[in-house]
Amino acid sequence: MTTTANYLDDMKACAEAIGMEVPEYVLPEDRWVHLNGIDFHYLDWGNAHLPPLVLLHGGSLTAHTWDMACLWLRQYYHCIALDQRGHGDTGWTPDDQINEDNSDLMAQDTEAFINYLAYPRVILCGMSMGGMNSLRYAPTHAERLYRLIIVDIAPVTMQAGILEMEAFRKETETMRSFDDFLERAVKFNPQRKPAHLKYSLLHSLKQVEDGWTWKQDHRRRESMESLSEDEQKAAREQRTKELWSDVKGITTPTLLMRGEISKILSKENADEMVAAMVDAEQVMIPGATHSVQGDNPRDFSRELHAFIERRGLEG
Repeated sequence: MTTTANYLDDMKACAEAIGMEVPEYVLPEDRWVHLNGIDFHYLDWGNAHLPPLVLLHGGSLTAHTWDMACLWLRQYYHCIALDQRGHGDTGWTPDDQINEDNSDLMAQDTEAFINYLAYPRVILCGMSMGGMNSLRYAPTHAERLYRLIIVDIAPVTMQAGILEMEAFRKETETMRSFDDFLERAVKFNPQRKPAHLKYSLLHSLKQVEDGWTWKQDHRRRESMESLSEDEQKAAREQRTKELWSDVKGITTPTLLMRGEISKILSKENADEMVAAMVDAEQVMIPGATHSVQGDNPRDFSRELHAFIERRGLEG
């Protein structure tokens, strides 16, 4: 893991490379809590007197995916970013639960973490996998939410983008050196500056005997693999149906953010989701792929704040 001194230096280099103007450079505090049989790691960016903003990252990412945005947002919010189970520095699902539905377990984690924070209400922001967890939480916990922000995800997504991301992960399961990872990441995501990708990888990788690998639980889930192709398709269709039901049941004012060049969320699917919700609006973040907050943290953070300013935190 990078040292504190290097962490701050790399943070500054990243922000300067992408033109991210921030009030000051500060490091978040690493915190831990034991929930649902797992030790969860999360980042606390301070300013606890401000409205709490809980951030849930996407699959294969970590709490640090929000770092550049939090450097700016922390002047207005108490930013709290969770490493979800099996990601980053949070523990993995225990062996005796490995074949349980991971999305159900994560939905339970979301509820447990927000309860642990013990704020009467929070602003909840989730990207991709974290967005799915947020969509599942929101319909039955409206009284705990000020506002909801969903980043580049809907019940229906473009499968080509998902397959492309999964192929990248498998191709880079383990690589000889950190620089090998960085070179491969630059080719995969040329929109980002190398200093930006380096900063992201510093918190997403760990050293192992054979080189470097992702900080993620990639163990096989036999419960899904044992199903036939038709059974897997039926399971996906049922989950999509349940997510649409969740979406239609959300009463919290919601902002859906979509990356301009996302290969996961199309404009048509985003429009369909917003139309299905009780009170929602949509914004497109220029130059961003699926990882909106990572590719364009400047516009992401400013659009999030503009939404809260426009809609307020009452009602």
